[in-house]
Amino acid sequence: MRRRHLNPLAIAASIALIWLLFMPAIGASYDDLFLDWRPPVLLAALLGLVGFFGLARWRLGRITRWLVAALLLIAAGVQATDAAVQHFMDRPLDIYFDVRHLPNLLGLYVDAVGIWRGGAVIVGVLLALVVLLLLLGTAIAALDRAAQARPDFAVGAIMASLLGFALLAIPASWGGGAINRHAAVTAEEQAIGAWRAFAALHGLDQRYAAALNAPQPPLGALPGLKGRDVYLVFIESYGTVVLDEPSYRAVIAPALEDFAASVGAAGYQLVSSRLVSPVYGGGSWLAHGTIATGIKLDPLLDELILNSQRKGLPRYLSAAGYRTVEVMPGIKKAYPEGTFWGFDAHYYAAALDYKGPEFGWFDIPDQYTLGQFSAHELTPDHAPLFAQIVLVSSHAPFAPVPPYLDDWSDAGAYATVPQAAWPKIYAAPDWKNLDRAYLDSIAYDLKTLGAWLVGLDSNALVIILGDHQPPDLSRGNKADWTVPIHVLSRDPDLVRPFAALGYEPGALPAPQEKPEGMEKFLGEFLSGFATSVATAASTPPQSPAAPATFQP
Repeated sequence: MRRRHLNPLAIAASIALIWLLFMPAIGASYDDLFLDWRPPVLLAALLGLVGFFGLARWRLGRITRWLVAALLLIAAGVQATDAAVQHFMDRPLDIYFDVRHLPNLLGLYVDAVGIWRGGAVIVGVLLALVVLLLLLGTAIAALDRAAQARPDFAVGAIMASLLGFALLAIPASWGGGAINRHAAVTAEEQAIGAWRAFAALHGLDQRYAAALNAPQPPLGALPGLKGRDVYLVFIESYGTVVLDEPSYRAVIAPALEDFAASVGAAGYQLVSSRLVSPVYGGGSWLAHGTIATGIKLDPLLDELILNSQRKGLPRYLSAAGYRTVEVMPGIKKAYPEGTFWGFDAHYYAAALDYKGPEFGWFDIPDQYTLGQFSAHELTPDHAPLFAQIVLVSSHAPFAPVPPYLDDWSDAGAYATVPQAAWPKIYAAPDWKNLDRAYLDSIAYDLKTLGAWLVGLDSNALVIILGDHQPPDLSRGNKADWTVPIHVLSRDPDLVRPFAALGYEPGALPAPQEKPEGMEKFLGEFLSGFATSVATAASTPPQSPAAPATFQP
């Protein structure tokens, strides 16, 4: 019987398409995105499947072909996404927790480039995925027809598949590593991560039990604070890269020096240090929670904490007689998690009632936020106040950066900004290089904070720190997971506990061989102010025994 003719071009194109889909990869150091030219393991698996079906004279049905095509497309997408997340965020993809943030990421992009352009790009990507799915289905059908028509092709496909899996079993030191296994490794990691998350959240995995059940300091008075206000201010994406990257430091060091000079002239003492954030490039709430709970949080432990009886910094300050408020302009919808922390009042986006020009992802400029906080909470003779304030003007994509206004009363309407300045302010960000916008946004926050602090008529304890390093969008080299922290007050007694911990005078903390993690902050804060001023002056605070932490 005459063998049927094969279409070599169709077969080659089908194999090439699947091969190309699995080429995006990431290096071991998370630094380098590259194209992996080795044959992918899932191509070997597909060839084995069609070869086996061909010899068995079974056809891949239409539903099966499209199911296989969809699985290949999903696997390729997960592999590429994992490579991108590792490159930009310095961590692996975690589908179990990351997928819920996809709408926010799409919203960020649309807000940055405009609804029409952003919508067009999103629709274009969806259409491209549909086209890829159709092409994959067609490619699988072509390979299936070839295996059905030519037993020699089916045998060759099976042999190629067996060779590919044999190469997987050869250690790299013996000349192995000839197969691209990124998709298989990624799928395995995601499956294990999803199971671990499910098991921990449903009581089947007790790996977090020690952290959740670790003893906490008792609630009580904090006489060392002397009833002074305490302001904990987070600056979004404010990482030590601004001090360690030479091109960044050339811009931010002068801004920090101006900040230090301004507050120094206003009577503040200023010390600074570095802390290790639990996250890189995103996940600000994990940094906030780590500071507040004394436990290094990851996404899973964060969910467990929110359903526990752990006490956070706001409850300690409340027990010490403070009114506690949080200012979070980035919260625009229901936020039931906020009740866990025990704040007396919340200033989310709606409460801030901003009606001016939109800036960045969260719309509300930080100068307006600080002005509103002062107007509502810093009234004469107010009760001792603890405020956690999250500044968001430096959130990716960092642009447009609000103009700083000397007239704070206009930091809402922006009526004094010349019309000719707006086209430059609202110029589209350069997505290939966001460095300038990032640096401008950090400099804006430092200038804003300096002016705000100078205008305060109080001896408050002010703690300013970053939440995490910015995503690695253009530098191409990974930085430590450290952030600057600045502590200042007009009352030297409030700065003394931090100086005793090794915080340096000024606003430019030097690199440290082993900086402390954010999880140490709560214990050191409570220990530093648990005694009266007279006692503290004679006995420098000691770092308490660290609460149990979980290292993810």
